[in-house]
Amino acid sequence: MIVVTPNLCFDRTLWVEAFAPGTVSRPSRVEVTAGGKGVNVARTLRDLGHRPLLVGLVAERQGDALTRLLADEGADVLPVPVDGEVRSATIILEASTRATVLNEPGPQVGEVELEALLTAVDGALVTGGHRVLVCSGSLPPGLPVDSYGRLCDLARRHGVVSVVDAARDVLAATLAHGPDVVTPNLDEAEGLLTGVVTESSDQSGERAEFRGRALGAAVDLVGRGARRAVVTAGSQGAAFADADGTTWTDAPVVDVANPIGAGDSFVGGLTASLTDDGDWAVAVAHAVAVAGAAVEQVRAGRVDPTRVAELDVRTEAVVV
Repeated sequence: MIVVTPNLCFDRTLWVEAFAPGTVSRPSRVEVTAGGKGVNVARTLRDLGHRPLLVGLVAERQGDALTRLLADEGADVLPVPVDGEVRSATIILEASTRATVLNEPGPQVGEVELEALLTAVDGALVTGGHRVLVCSGSLPPGLPVDSYGRLCDLARRHGVVSVVDAARDVLAATLAHGPDVVTPNLDEAEGLLTGVVTESSDQSGERAEFRGRALGAAVDLVGRGARRAVVTAGSQGAAFADADGTTWTDAPVVDVANPIGAGDSFVGGLTASLTDDGDWAVAVAHAVAVAGAAVEQVRAGRVDPTRVAELDVRTEAVVV
């Protein structure tokens, strides 16, 4: 499988007892890793026994440091060089597990850089052996909003399943290209469908409410062009819709160490299952189990395969 994540970055994670804006905080721990949603997807896939190819735009300034971090993890990377400086994301984790994320925009790029990215992905697909193409994360400033849609067109020409994890205008532009599946979280899906944009990490409340909202959003996304849609609702579960109907999978109860990257691990689990099995209901249930295992890990994107297997037997997609 190929994982395309155009907006690579450094993740700077800071652990604090509690975070209050406007005050001085002293983190007890700091870790700098390679970041970007697709990086987390690739981490999960490697933990599940796969060797994904990670393709992304790598800015000239600090790009070598970024690719070294990825190589140190054992990632297979196809970098597409661009001008500019690698962006950073600052992640503040509190003892309560509440997370605050500050995402920088990334280097300024455009149509030329997109063509270079498409050429790189096309060349990788020509080599064969890839069954799934994942498009994950935000786009850097200036990259055309339909970039993921054009990657979906490319995947279709090669007979490869396209999985798109995007939000806002990027998700909207992708739908017109008929992606095989889109995987927004509930906030992202409702932001597109209703125009009310929020980005929260709180899923407290009645599961039935989240299930109804997520199922409705998934159906609407299919109505707008996606061949299939999964809408994740964090610790509540995930809704799936296609032309044949809808299913819901309850999320297992787990001990949360770090909620950041759970959606990315979900995509990794979905991709792994589609590569191994190809059944969509099985893939969604497996992805929910993988996401549950991911939040028990301190580092985003990592999973324990043994724990995934334990959670797998507790997750099942139910037709609703």
